Amino acid sequence: MYVGIFVVTLMLLIPVGLWVTYLGFRVQVYYQEFKPRVMELILDFMDNDINHGTFRYSAKGGIPKEKFLSSKIFTRADEYQAEDLITGRVREMPFELCEVRVREFSDVRTRLDYVFQGVFLWGDFRRTDMQGGILLLPDAYRKYLSRSERAFHLFGGRRVRKHLSDEFEQVFDTYATPNVRLRDVLSDDLQRAILGFRKRFQAENRQKEIYLSIINDKVFIALTHDKNLLEPSLFRNTVSFEVVREFYEDINLLLEVLREVDVLN
Repeated sequence: MYVGIFVVTLMLLIPVGLWVTYLGFRVQVYYQEFKPRVMELILDFMDNDINHGTFRYSAKGGIPKEKFLSSKIFTRADEYQAEDLITGRVREMPFELCEVRVREFSDVRTRLDYVFQGVFLWGDFRRTDMQGGILLLPDAYRKYLSRSERAFHLFGGRRVRKHLSDEFEQVFDTYATPNVRLRDVLSDDLQRAILGFRKRFQAENRQKEIYLSIINDKVFIALTHDKNLLEPSLFRNTVSFEVVREFYEDINLLLEVLREVDVLN
């Protein structure tokens, strides 16, 4: 009798085990294929804009760590992960955009602390006559970015307040090298545009901040985000318009900032 029960149980476990294995395989395929399918559809829609070239997406691609640190926004990246690379062109400016997670070893604890988690963009003006740089850091994060400030001082930059609106000065700490004409680079229109972008997601109670730097003829924009918009979920409807809209708006926000900066070129 006991042998019979064991045999029956074993026979029942075999199809159940096969079914669970199949479900696990389907979930894995779903996670692997969801982002490429959605991103290709979104990018195909976005690159129809007259100001955009053809966009390309690589799930495993990413901006190199060296290029991330060359922005001078962040100075350390003990652990660096980059994925979901998007490449293309805004007007005549080529750009690369990807999701980045950066952590560094804590000075007081034996653990890794997050330095940045969000979307990072790099663009190239392709102008050899552009020299020096500017750096915009969120004032709310000042105590976490003291090393960035010191590193930019070594680059020749100093804190500037002239030609900045009162509202912009309250939100961002602005640094520039002496060979930069701040009025031309950080114009009133660009200040209003950056503040407008920031207010847009602040109004939606999204915990986001914008970092921006222009080093010689390269522009770098970092946008923190409070959740992984590019990750699928098993517990909500991932084909809903709201989910796709979140993907689109975060990517388009960075490209809008890039279009405003490209006016300088």
